[in-house]
Amino acid sequence: MPISLLIVPVLSTLLGGLLALRLRSSLGMLIALSTGLLLGASLLDLLPEAVTLQRLAGRGVGTMFALVLLSFLTFLLLQNLFDTWSARLSLRSSPRAWGRLGSGLLIAHSFRDGMAIGLSYAASRPAGYIVAAGIAAHDIGDGVNTILLSTRGHKPERFDYLLLAADCLAPLAGGLLTAWLPLSTSGSAALLAITAGFFLHMIADELLPQLRADSTPRIPLAMAVAGGALLIFVATRLASYQPHSAH
Repeated sequence: MPISLLIVPVLSTLLGGLLALRLRSSLGMLIALSTGLLLGASLLDLLPEAVTLQRLAGRGVGTMFALVLLSFLTFLLLQNLFDTWSARLSLRSSPRAWGRLGSGLLIAHSFRDGMAIGLSYAASRPAGYIVAAGIAAHDIGDGVNTILLSTRGHKPERFDYLLLAADCLAPLAGGLLTAWLPLSTSGSAALLAITAGFFLHMIADELLPQLRADSTPRIPLAMAVAGGALLIFVATRLASYQPHSAH
């Protein structure tokens, strides 16, 4: 497998992260873009893939939807419990901790993206190139989200840069290790569903309230949300491409 197939997602993730750092002053638009990217990733990428894997495992797909809901409610409950506990003990809440958890989940997903490239190329060279192109487009959004979730719009710290570096290298590591890592179909489906639920929680509990409070005009914000979701839609269509010659 050409190493360039795995280097392109690395560079696209880095590009997304650098854009988020460069445009930090336009926080409202970045939050809107991130909202669309996470919404699209949850409903157009993670959940459909979880359903597909669950079917391959020969199990009912309704479990995946229930797991998304359970994940959403669990993280919502944990967030409220943490806020209540912090208020009673007069502790300062740390939204960055939740954001960095989201970045960690993105890193795990990027690792699986690299594995998808390796498996697709093993099945068919054209499929490998098309899937790599789709994942590269998707990973621009991952880079943006990694920085925005981990920094919460504040000045980046060293750990935030480490998270971005890990997210950049995750597709490369996943692709290189494809041949040696066993795949648990049902376990992968469950992880994807849990991640989708967490991202929906971040949208509802963190990003949408920030958008409502932002002074940027509503229409540009709505267009940025739609643009982020559209990017994920196009990327998933490319990543799921299967040429007729593939076996």
